[in-house]
Amino acid sequence: MMTVRQEIHAYIDDIPESKLVALKPLLFALADETVVIEYDLTEEERALHAKGMAEYEADPDSFVALDEI
Repeated sequence: MMTVRQEIHAYIDDIPESKLVALKPLLFALADETVVIEYDLTEEERALHAKGMAEYEADPDSFVALDEI
């Protein structure tokens, strides 16, 4: 039985090199204990989120699902 670490390594090994660049900042943020991830959104971030949701609701076919990336 594989450990979680081994499973993650297997997933990473299957990712094409061209897509690894998207994973690098996330792994860095998870591995670096000094990185602080904020959960509270600013008013500007809330407005951007609302705008994005409105754009999605207006034309959902123009967006790409994460599992298709």
